Amino acid sequence: MSTTNSPSLGTCPFCHAEITSSNVILEYETATGPTVYAECPECRDVVTPE
Repeated sequence: MSTTNSPSLGTCPFCHAEITSSNVILEYETATGPTVYAECPECRDVVTPE
């Protein structure tokens, strides 16, 4: 799977793998701004990219 077309959202807080928009599971707006939850392509945990 190639991630070259997906913008980076940050890294996994556990294994430091790159998280891209193609990994997003849930995204929503809060009073403090957007929140994103994504599946890490390396460790498969659901994370909030750093």
